[in-house]
Amino acid sequence: RRLMAAVAGAAAAAAAAAATAVAVVPPMALSSSSSSVRPPPGPVQGAADAEGDFEVRGEETTEGASGRNRGEGKDAKKRKKGTRREFDWSKATFGHFVIKIAYVGTKYFGLAWQDPSACPNCPTVESKLFEALIKTCLIRDRTSCSYSRCGRTDKGVHAAGNYIALQLREKPRKEGASGDDDYDYAAMLNGVLSSDIRMLACCRAPPGFDARFSCKYRAYQYYFPLCGENLDRMREAAQSFVGAHDFRNFCKMDIEAVTNYRREVLSVSVREKPGGVGEFSVTGLAFLWHQVRNMVAVLLLVGAGHEEPGIVRELLDIEKHPRKPIFEPADESGLVLRDCGFLDIPFAPGVPAPLAGETSAQSDFSASASAAETLQQMWAQSRRVAAVQECLAAASGGGAFASEFRPREKHTPLLRRGVGPSFEEKVKAFEVKKRRKNDAGTSAEPIEGDGDGDE
Repeated sequence: RRLMAAVAGAAAAAAAAAATAVAVVPPMALSSSSSSVRPPPGPVQGAADAEGDFEVRGEETTEGASGRNRGEGKDAKKRKKGTRREFDWSKATFGHFVIKIAYVGTKYFGLAWQDPSACPNCPTVESKLFEALIKTCLIRDRTSCSYSRCGRTDKGVHAAGNYIALQLREKPRKEGASGDDDYDYAAMLNGVLSSDIRMLACCRAPPGFDARFSCKYRAYQYYFPLCGENLDRMREAAQSFVGAHDFRNFCKMDIEAVTNYRREVLSVSVREKPGGVGEFSVTGLAFLWHQVRNMVAVLLLVGAGHEEPGIVRELLDIEKHPRKPIFEPADESGLVLRDCGFLDIPFAPGVPAPLAGETSAQSDFSASASAAETLQQMWAQSRRVAAVQECLAAASGGGAFASEFRPREKHTPLLRRGVGPSFEEKVKAFEVKKRRKNDAGTSAEPIEGDGDGDE
């Protein structure tokens, strides 16, 4: 009897709610045809409205209701699309990987990440790379992925084969799947990176691998427009670089990070490339800050006839010339980190190092399709730009004869120029500055430089 009484009470409440709904319907709605008016809500719907404290509204036409429902559906989709679900890292596993990268450094402030608070408008290759890694949920953040780099290139310098190593999120394992069934990391990252940064290849890193300290050698190439330089003289001078030497007169000294300026060059080459371009190639175990660009600057003076080939041997004699003559390094836009040598990396050249300007069988690999297509398009565009520029140069009497053009400038021999301070003098000045700052209660400001000594 109690149950039947409860059911009867619920039915009465529903009937009262229905009567109220009909009572508040505007006259316009009541005058509509019966086919355009929805029936009042039944017991269950009326109960839900009452429990949810929904406002009871008058009836509306089917067209208005459907239009409202469509609008609400679109808004719901927008809200759903705009809301990014937090990635669940609790189930993620990580593996150590090596990635070969290429980039056009023209618009970047070097490879290495820089603190945005200290340099807010200084995009770097690594800053864009970390953005892509976080966006694809391959790493949680920059500091927890055991990141290491090989060649730390400067502002405006390019790379055709640089290397990084880090911990990446692994593809979830399925039963029966092979152990090396990994994501196509190169394709994933190339899909979100700018076209001037490409991932060429990726593989699992050998045990204990570090992109910097596992590197056996680095190979650079510098490209310059031929303006009548004597390449034979440049080759003669360049051979003096081969071997182990103190290169303090061919670099920008970073006295806070570097105390030993002795580096070993394995091989060099100077040759002409198609299109009126010269190429200087050098392979060495490691390089100092701006070393390659300073080497090229002196070689170009030799090629132009301003210096004798023996000037390289003179400047390498630190006992005789402890202070570097003042001269500008070659423009950074022509410098490319061609490749780096490693053991047990299938897409990197191995040991022994190939001669400068040549490639080994290991480095003749097939790059990721997503990278190859973009780089081929970039090459095609550059040829188009070069053709346009040649056309414009022809209007000024240049064009096909541009290789005979040589800028006329007064040259002061390097050994007669002013010199900068010696290494010992720079160290002494730095120690004085450091003591003054310590006495003032502040720490010495770090000197701008490249910690690993590369270009």
